[in-house]
Amino acid sequence: MGSLSSQTKIFIFFCLVLLPSHYAYSTQALSHQSFNLETSIEVTPVPTFKLVGTAKMKWLWFEIYEAKVLTPTGTYELNKWPLSLDLLYKKTISAEQLIQSTIDEWERQNIDYRVEWVSRLRDIWPDIAPQDQLILYVDEEGISHFFYNKRFIGSLSEPLFSSAFTAIWLSKNTLKPAQRNQLIGIKP
Repeated sequence: MGSLSSQTKIFIFFCLVLLPSHYAYSTQALSHQSFNLETSIEVTPVPTFKLVGTAKMKWLWFEIYEAKVLTPTGTYELNKWPLSLDLLYKKTISAEQLIQSTIDEWERQNIDYRVEWVSRLRDIWPDIAPQDQLILYVDEEGISHFFYNKRFIGSLSEPLFSSAFTAIWLSKNTLKPAQRNQLIGIKP
């Protein structure tokens, strides 16, 4: 760069600094530990996260939601964070129905859950309409952050919650083992 003018060097420097800023911005919410109600995320897989698997959850002939699991490596390891669980809903579901389904599955799997978790979920989870998206992002420390239609809605700071919540879909004892296998990348 010795023969380039100082203006050209400055221009190249700013291009190099600003060019990756789009990618840094798209991963900012996923790598930064403090979220607020103004935090939003891109719903497409960010460059550092790769799709592990996807599955459609159905009840009888009704599609309830489509689920995706993403990790930095594109592989799933039990209780290894970070991880993103993305749920795109196809049906209307009240927040109370979501919470009751969560409790029912924890009880069915004999997962020891805390009433504080249920209370916190009641505070942050909204009613769901078709095409609404609920994303769980579990950070490196195992803290769970929820996003609703790209907006941060709240966190649960207990790593035990992250394991208990993801077990609904990802444990060997899940209600839907075929969908679990799809989500964690096991081909039938």
